[in-house]
Amino acid sequence: MPENIYINTLQHHNSRSTEKDQQKESVSDKRDGVCMVVLLSVLLFLSLLVNAVLAYLYYTSDTNQLMGCEPVTNNSNLEVNRPSLSCTYKGLPDRWVQDKGRFYVFSNNTKDWNSSRERCQDLGGDLVIINSIEEQEFLAQQIVTFNALVLHWIGLTDRQTEGTWLWVDNTPLNNNLSWWIFPPDDYDTNDPLGEDCAVLNGHIRGEKWGDISCLKKERSICEIPCY
Repeated sequence: MPENIYINTLQHHNSRSTEKDQQKESVSDKRDGVCMVVLLSVLLFLSLLVNAVLAYLYYTSDTNQLMGCEPVTNNSNLEVNRPSLSCTYKGLPDRWVQDKGRFYVFSNNTKDWNSSRERCQDLGGDLVIINSIEEQEFLAQQIVTFNALVLHWIGLTDRQTEGTWLWVDNTPLNNNLSWWIFPPDDYDTNDPLGEDCAVLNGHIRGEKWGDISCLKKERSICEIPCY
């Protein structure tokens, strides 16, 4: 009888030990599982973070390569809160293109000639100066693509001396590089000062310039030099 009691006691003790060991193993397995989930989550997060950084760097590099240069801002009076151009042109509502070391900004809003020029200067440039037939055709094509029927101010005026057309950098117009639809006539019944400012019309083939009152509100083309 005592021997049976001893055996039963031993079996009961062994059974309890086995249950404790199993519980310990179960807890250990759960801890290992939690650790594995946490580790995988951290690795996944780090992987997503690395991919996001690489994508940003690739986009930035690709954008800078596409732009090729940044505008030169020569106006030292520019305020910090005024719009400034960068390679990405974030926040600029207007349409812009780059060609042969120049940025051309095509305004969406209409202003008179003076206000249009001031805005171009705020952006670090001026109203466009057209120096070649290639530049003329390039700009005209851009207008046609965007809105063929809209006139755009260019940086040409004869306000100082009637009949003497000057670009905004004060260089005289080369008559061999001019594309008037009709010879400037300085006639405008609504403006006593006449028609002293030039516009570019992309719709008409060949000659595309016109002279109109500087007070009229038209869109404009800003030219911004680059490094």
